[in-house]
Amino acid sequence: MRLIPLLACLIASSLPAAVVVEVSPTGKFASLEAARNEVRKLKRNGVEGPFEVVVRQGDYRVDDGIVLVASDSGVTYRAAEGETARLFGGKIIPKSWFQPVQDQAFLSRLTDSKMGSQIIVADLKEHGITDFGEMTRHGWSLEPKDRLPPATINIDGQRMTLARWPNADEQSPFMVYKHFLAEDRPLRGYELRVQEIIENLSLPGEVTLTRVVDPGGKGRGGGKGGTLQVAFDRMKHWHDIPNVFLDGVLGSTWEWTYNQLASVDVSKRQITLAYPELHGIGQGESVRLPHFHFQNIPEEIDTPREYYLDRVKGLLYLCPPKQFSTVVLSTLAGPMITINGASDIRFEGLQFDTGRNLGVSIRRGRNVTIDQCRIANFTAGGVDVVGSNVRVINSHIHGMGGFGVSLDGGSTATLEPAGNEVVNCHIHDFGWEQKSQLPGVIIDGVGHRVANNKIHDGPHFAIRVKGKNDVLIEHNEIHDLPKYHKFDGGALYVYTGPRAESRGIVIRGNYFHDIPTIGVYPDNFSWGVEISHNLFRNVGVMTNRPPINVNGGGECRSFNNIMIDCVMMYGQGARAKEERWFESWNKTLLKFGNGKVEQTPYHKYQDLKVWLAKKKKNEFFRPRSDVYNNLLYHPRTSLYRETASSQSKPDARTRRLQDLGIKDNSGHLYVKNNVATTKDPGFVDYNESDFRLRRDAPIFRQIEGFEAVPFEKMGRREVPVK
Repeated sequence: MRLIPLLACLIASSLPAAVVVEVSPTGKFASLEAARNEVRKLKRNGVEGPFEVVVRQGDYRVDDGIVLVASDSGVTYRAAEGETARLFGGKIIPKSWFQPVQDQAFLSRLTDSKMGSQIIVADLKEHGITDFGEMTRHGWSLEPKDRLPPATINIDGQRMTLARWPNADEQSPFMVYKHFLAEDRPLRGYELRVQEIIENLSLPGEVTLTRVVDPGGKGRGGGKGGTLQVAFDRMKHWHDIPNVFLDGVLGSTWEWTYNQLASVDVSKRQITLAYPELHGIGQGESVRLPHFHFQNIPEEIDTPREYYLDRVKGLLYLCPPKQFSTVVLSTLAGPMITINGASDIRFEGLQFDTGRNLGVSIRRGRNVTIDQCRIANFTAGGVDVVGSNVRVINSHIHGMGGFGVSLDGGSTATLEPAGNEVVNCHIHDFGWEQKSQLPGVIIDGVGHRVANNKIHDGPHFAIRVKGKNDVLIEHNEIHDLPKYHKFDGGALYVYTGPRAESRGIVIRGNYFHDIPTIGVYPDNFSWGVEISHNLFRNVGVMTNRPPINVNGGGECRSFNNIMIDCVMMYGQGARAKEERWFESWNKTLLKFGNGKVEQTPYHKYQDLKVWLAKKKKNEFFRPRSDVYNNLLYHPRTSLYRETASSQSKPDARTRRLQDLGIKDNSGHLYVKNNVATTKDPGFVDYNESDFRLRRDAPIFRQIEGFEAVPFEKMGRREVPVK
């Protein structure tokens, strides 16, 4: 029994000792960049590794980002044991720089005159700080290429609010909860269902429009901005209209926008935007409830933690919290760490904090590990990976303006997996600068694993699978999102439909809870997704949505899941039968059809072969999905049934499905051995949220072959801090 530790010792003793370069604020090497250069020098002089850069306690300012290329391979960068080493991409603004505001013109324009005595100002230009970045129009599917976000303000680790109206927690009388219609007419059909959702919503800090005067142009290029009419005249207080920005949704529910104002007509209560929206104001596939607020308005500094930055004069106006110590301006314009073609790199126990761009950018990286690191307060995103065998593990990622981690890699030609992983990380408070489609984890490419993470508090998705193949998502805990989008998407979103050979996506053993919309959402003909052994608690209740909603997809299999305190079990959507889908699907049929799939790595996907055998268009547009061996336990909630006013009288099959909490809009759903009950199915302790099943649980008798979900494996695992 003692041979294993002895063998480990023998192996360890045979390994060469690392060449150590120490970084410290007062030492020979005072930065990571200096240590990198020293390792390069040692290598040129013939010194063989492995190399280890040990970073001692302290804050290390990063002005230009640190780049590691192929010649920098084979190095571990780690914090000294028991010490906190932070790489910092901001500038500290001392309290002594701030003074009471003396500019009477500025004070006289405040919407709340009593706030004048609480606002302080710092002259950053006087202290040599002049690069604040540029505020620009951006948004979902409108993001300019290579846009660099502007500088932001952080105090004592918390992001401050750019002066806005209404305030974030304000329940505005100008936020009217009514389904938007282009013309004045009664609601009908699905609109009545949407109105039910709207009436359960609360959107503090938002206002809406009363009508669209001019929808404006469409698209990503130039063109005319549209005009909207509102019920308020707040704009009369704003003296720099061209630098005010609208943050919100003006079209389809997922089309978040950040548009610039061109002009206002206070007497008519009309606002004209500087740029066109994606499909025009009030236009798009799914316009539900336009809502927005306005930012970058000095007159609206009226609450603690608000600020305004006069980029021309270099003046920072701030209404600070009652007590504060450190004011930080994000300044780093490039990624803090860039790995380009390097391999065998490891970061351990370091803190990467603050920047306008990415925390870590990896391109063509191999065998890179980020372990027990803190990555915080980067506007563009956290870790952006294109490579293989990249592991982000045991780390804390938060405060991102965009995504937390993005994974890409692997080969769609050979199905060689990337082998990238995000495991045992805590990812939260992301997507504050780009509120649509940028989740905690983005997955693209082939062969990735996302496991045992805790992901919460984002505006849209926790995880988004863009494609392509062989993705495993397991044992994660996902909760308390989406915080912003209440009509679209859900916690875990899959969009692989245009590429029908995207297969091998497995979502199993995850814990979804306290989610207002959908838990797992394969959308737009996403094919062959396996959803099994997951636990859903209080998912979809606020908006009467199912925990699992397959919207038009097919060959999806949802089985052995447990839903608790939900109002539905499952929903099957029916996308419109639009010919445009065959623009993509014909490529798959041409490449793999008529038996050609057997000569490719894709022959392993049996469900793809089923898809390739389809003959009729209706088989593509209304495919079969399977829902079986699932449990819905709802002692505190009634099953949701659409009212008679929102659908025709249900037939017998529809009523049977409704009794199980299942909705089938396709007519081709296979349903078997599902149970919906208000009787305890055998949990160890429902009241204490211990959702393990007892060995003698009744559900094992009710559903033959039902398996306990791995509740004890869900979520993060504690790791010893090094």
